[in-house]
Amino acid sequence: MSFSIQRAPWTAVLLLAGLGGCKDEDAATHDVETPPFSGQQIQIAVPARASFRETWEAPLNEWVAQTGASYELLESVDSSEPFEAASDGERPSLAVFPLAHAGELASSGNLAPIPESLLRTNQDGLQWHDLFAGLREKLASQKGRGIFLPLSCPVLVCYYRDDLLQAAGLNPPQTWDDHQRLLDSLAEWAPGLTAVEPWSEDFRATMFFARAVSFAQHPGHYSLFFDIETGEPLIDRPGFVQGLKTALSALAKMPPDVLTYDPADCRNEILSGRAALAITFEVPGSGNPELVDANETRAAERAEHAAIGFARLAGSREIYNGTRHVWEPSADKGISRVTLTGFAGRAAGASTQNSPRETEAAWNALVKVSGADCVSGFPPGIIGLCRESQLRDPAAIVGPGLDDLEATRYAEAVAESLRDLHLVAELPVIGRDEFRHALTAALTSALDGSQTAEEALKSAAAAWREIADKIGTAKIRGNYRASLGLSPVSKSAK
Repeated sequence: MSFSIQRAPWTAVLLLAGLGGCKDEDAATHDVETPPFSGQQIQIAVPARASFRETWEAPLNEWVAQTGASYELLESVDSSEPFEAASDGERPSLAVFPLAHAGELASSGNLAPIPESLLRTNQDGLQWHDLFAGLREKLASQKGRGIFLPLSCPVLVCYYRDDLLQAAGLNPPQTWDDHQRLLDSLAEWAPGLTAVEPWSEDFRATMFFARAVSFAQHPGHYSLFFDIETGEPLIDRPGFVQGLKTALSALAKMPPDVLTYDPADCRNEILSGRAALAITFEVPGSGNPELVDANETRAAERAEHAAIGFARLAGSREIYNGTRHVWEPSADKGISRVTLTGFAGRAAGASTQNSPRETEAAWNALVKVSGADCVSGFPPGIIGLCRESQLRDPAAIVGPGLDDLEATRYAEAVAESLRDLHLVAELPVIGRDEFRHALTAALTSALDGSQTAEEALKSAAAAWREIADKIGTAKIRGNYRASLGLSPVSKSAK
């Protein structure tokens, strides 16, 4: 991993020392309060493409003068190992890293718990209790203790032409069956328009999971991607098979180009008026490379008189019970909804290689630079919709092209998704990228018709077993259990 390093200027510190020498000798006998982190050095790793250096230099220098600490700002390319030491031995104390790697980092024991003093409701700190409940309690915590801070956390949302649905007397989809009925009758309520979903090769596994988890994640079970007792892959179980079958039915009603679409393409299709139904999400701020490359301009021109509505992604009225091997009706108001997240976005966390004092100093510095709301101090394009307080001004978070009412309704759909404790991170285990690549290859065989849904996912499960054998099945099992807040070794495995 390569870093460029900026060391803290000591002008302010030396000036303070010089001023101290001008005092009467008697004053030297007075007690002088020691700065809280005197002599402590920290390193903060940040994405190289963002403007962290320009944004954080002044507040970090002020933090140095106030605390007696020193810092180094390390600009690096995104990595699944953000705390890895550079060639010169510099190791980040705290890093801003891709949220997709948070589960792997946490389950491998690489993230130090956030100091309790920053999580209390009566402290300014990180405004921890302002985070949406599902993020706070499920995604970013282990055993009730916060281990990283979500900065942006996209979830897929259903976009629909509200004006056309209302004119036809139809409602937004609540279940995937509802969604399919809208696709089947598209020519009647939206003549000449299409429906789109992001099924490009890079996003294929995520789109599949987003559709399938409501069928596959039983509310009474921990196991979803792997069996928590054996480590056996569960990707070929009936819940995931049903998710793929519904996806294939939906894709049969969409233009073939959707197999090359990413979320930005889908957003453009509905904003431009070419699509009446889409699944996608909004870019946080501007220039976020995770949805649109910073050098590209792909904002759609809005179609006249097109009103867009937003709904949380659909769910299922039945869930597969992997213990009893039966399908069961949902007890949650008749609809099982599970939010998939952790596939994109950013987070901040501290290394377990730190001393406790180094961890505390690093988080203290982050509080200083992130602003009173823990949002406004970050560079553009880093912060997404993660907090209740952001709902007061959702237009500041969503991308260009939505009016104020649409921005509000989009934010409400995201908030509903991220408040829900039925929230899962996409493959929060070591080897995540390998598992995704193997799944993508299997899904492609189903999409091109060379395999059935069952055959494709059986081949995915076989590939996952090979990956697990290479990494170590026991390691995968322990890693997965830890990501769910369980002890790494089950009682039955002892």
